[in-house]
Amino acid sequence: MSKYLKSPDNMLTSTSLESIAQYYILNDIRSSIDKNIFSEKCFLEDNGEELIQKMLDNSNYKLRMYGSTDELSQNLKIYQNFPNSYRFFKTEFEPSTTTTTLYRSLKNEEYICKSDLFVILQNMALDVFPGTTSVSVRLSILTAVRVEQNKLPHRIEFVKFDQKVFDEIEMEMREARKLCFMSNSELAVLAAQLAAGNFDSMVAKFEKVRMKERWTKKDSDETRKSLKDYYSKMMTSNKDPALALAFFLVKTAAMICLNKIINVKRPEIFLQSSTKKSPMIVRLFEDGDQQFVMESELAIAMKPEKVSEIIVGRGKVGFHDYSTITLDEAIRKGAGRVEFIRYPIKRTKNRAVPIEGPDPEDPDDWFILAVDGFFEYMKSIITGFKIFQKCVDTFAVFELLFNALEKVFKPEVKSPYFLQIETVNYMLTTLQNTFKSVRPTKDVRNAKPDGFTVQHLKNELNHLGLTAFFPEIQDYAEDVYEEIDKTKKERYLRTCDLIDAVENCQLICVLNRIPKLKKFLHNQKGCKRVLGYKCEHCDKEKKASDALEISQQPAEVQKTSDIQNSLKNVKIESSNVSILNQYSQPAISTPKDCEKCSESSKTLEKVKNELKISQDQLKEMEKKVLDKEKELSDSKKEHEKVVESEAKKTEEFSKMKEELSKEKAKNQEKEEENLKASKKIEELQKTILKLTAENEANESTIQKLHDRITYLSTNNQKNHQIDEKTIEESTQTVSVTSKIAPLVIDCLICSSQIKSGQEVIRCPLCKRRFHSNVIFSLFSINFPHFPYFQCAFKWRKDHSQCPACNGDLPGI
Repeated sequence: MSKYLKSPDNMLTSTSLESIAQYYILNDIRSSIDKNIFSEKCFLEDNGEELIQKMLDNSNYKLRMYGSTDELSQNLKIYQNFPNSYRFFKTEFEPSTTTTTLYRSLKNEEYICKSDLFVILQNMALDVFPGTTSVSVRLSILTAVRVEQNKLPHRIEFVKFDQKVFDEIEMEMREARKLCFMSNSELAVLAAQLAAGNFDSMVAKFEKVRMKERWTKKDSDETRKSLKDYYSKMMTSNKDPALALAFFLVKTAAMICLNKIINVKRPEIFLQSSTKKSPMIVRLFEDGDQQFVMESELAIAMKPEKVSEIIVGRGKVGFHDYSTITLDEAIRKGAGRVEFIRYPIKRTKNRAVPIEGPDPEDPDDWFILAVDGFFEYMKSIITGFKIFQKCVDTFAVFELLFNALEKVFKPEVKSPYFLQIETVNYMLTTLQNTFKSVRPTKDVRNAKPDGFTVQHLKNELNHLGLTAFFPEIQDYAEDVYEEIDKTKKERYLRTCDLIDAVENCQLICVLNRIPKLKKFLHNQKGCKRVLGYKCEHCDKEKKASDALEISQQPAEVQKTSDIQNSLKNVKIESSNVSILNQYSQPAISTPKDCEKCSESSKTLEKVKNELKISQDQLKEMEKKVLDKEKELSDSKKEHEKVVESEAKKTEEFSKMKEELSKEKAKNQEKEEENLKASKKIEELQKTILKLTAENEANESTIQKLHDRITYLSTNNQKNHQIDEKTIEESTQTVSVTSKIAPLVIDCLICSSQIKSGQEVIRCPLCKRRFHSNVIFSLFSINFPHFPYFQCAFKWRKDHSQCPACNGDLPGI
């Protein structure tokens, strides 16, 4: 079943891709899309990557901000993946290419959007029925599904997902497949029958399909006549008319099967639900750690008959938005009759994924969060329209424009709210009609292959003329560059990253000059989405939060608390004023002749006049202090619970850390022991090699002496008898000679003596010597005592190691 949730990769058409790209690309640079590359209507086998590459190549470098082909392809795939997307992109006659999402309720039950049921039917039918590689069969199935899907209202609906239902549907499709499937041999027989004018077999198959599905039986003669007429048409336009007639049978079987599944057996699932259904399904939108419910959607679910009263300003040109409420408030209003399902907010790099609104009668009821609308609007006017390059030289003209945006981007609203996509488009159109270009603009230059630096970014800001409009803009370059570098997608920073950096620098300048927009962005939790931006409201909240934590700690830790210091200052001011009031009473008598007292009295009076703090203000300040202290005490209790749980976690973590350190120490000891053992093994190996070499040398010397003695003994026996005295003398002579003679070095390969002046090679490891370049002789093998010897050159051809120690020999 899971394979039917995702549409096949080859379902995307060139027409669909063009429509999706037109909506995704910024309004001001859509004209750079070459429409000619989408002229051929066909299915794309590679998810459109080849066409996307052509689109980028033919854009005159206007689409560089969207990155590589793969990046743009992935973003387009995310952007078009939402329920009823074909209505938003105006692709009613194209196949669905979305991936169906299963949503979970707060009760952990699975739900599915009703329009996505038809996507599953499409994918299942294309997989089960034969001949779907044929465009005619494929389009017939898609048309049958889309006609039924269009019967649903624009309001999004959900039903509980049941795996058994779709298993049953698949079985029904496979039964219908049996009625229309024909093997190659059957097709060959059918072709011969049709060529001979015999349509009996085909008539029987069509009537079986219709009777099986309980359709009204037609007269056999009428069926035969219809098939003959269709076959005659195919004879003139198709190379294989028999195959075309077989495809016609498949299309008929598939359409009958789908109609029965949707309208006959399961209308309660696939057709429009009753407005009085129970329970009522409402989306619980999730954006990071935020959860909220569209207030209008909840109201319509509770009272569907009053939808015209709930939706205000339907069909009017202007600003349309939907407010939200918290989950707790929504549960209270739902009174246990509403089922909330989790619905995540999705975004791409440049746009937010559209969300279908609750109005069933408005085809333009598509929304995004207001904070997403803000970023899309600013990206369009900064990067697309290049408003700060092509218009006036001073920012004062734009202050009125940006201050007027508070009607749409409301700085006083702290909860998330939705903005109609048409509202953002209307604002952009109005801006373009208001501001006309008075000077040519420059494009951001390409980054180098190995990226760009902070200085390059500053140079680019100057090159674009932005330093004249925003003198302070280069001050933000370092912070923006640092954040851009953290979020880069590839090894080096690219041109698309440079365009983002330039855009963020301009956006920071605007925010720092328009406090209302800054407040809006903060309240809608969008500050962190501006790379390199430092929000003063976020800093204040962080300091207040830190101070609150300090105030909840023991008294000795609170000495450095900013909040406590501010409270002390207020109390001190209050006490000082009260003291001044006491000293200013007429009852206090001071000697007239005391100059110091007189001066002090004047000073106190002067200070009193400078403070100008009324008693009512003091009381109000004292009341605020008391309220603040009460809030701190309440927060302190909650904090103590958190501290207690954190202490437990810290203790558990310390135990785990201690165990890990012990285990690490054991492993380190084992590694040291292994290292020592390996060193000893290496030393032993070297000793063994050395002793082996010496032993082999001694054996060679002994064998040589033995051979000489044998040779001499044999010759003496032939000539004459040698007495014992002569042998003793001979032996003594050999012994003396061996002691006096110089050290004899033999070649280990040929066992012959290495004489002075002969070329040798030496093993780098055991230092043994071998003849270097002596001609090999078979005679020396048969007669080893003969003064011919083997050649090391021959040995080196077949071996690379020393015969004594197996060390690597040098090249000869």
